[in-house]
Amino acid sequence: MSTTRGQVPQTLKAAMATAGRDIADLEMIGGTRAVFPDDDSCADLAQALEPIPAQMAQGFTTFCIKPSQFTDDPNGVAAFCREVIRRVESLTA
Repeated sequence: MSTTRGQVPQTLKAAMATAGRDIADLEMIGGTRAVFPDDDSCADLAQALEPIPAQMAQGFTTFCIKPSQFTDDPNGVAAFCREVIRRVESLTA
């Protein structure tokens, strides 16, 4: 579940302030949620990437994605990564 900067627990915000740190300096890391159509298929990449623009709008700047959820071909991971970048750029243009 995503958390916006406004929803960061006040105790964390207070603890960081006490330590002389700003909650705005905390790296917000988002990600994808894979949905598998059956026991043998990979997840749909387009569907998994749909929430990325909303996460970016909430301040997330780093995203985790697990290639093995979307491809069974270890030799295709580089192409998969390029496809992720292309799709995210398209979604956020």
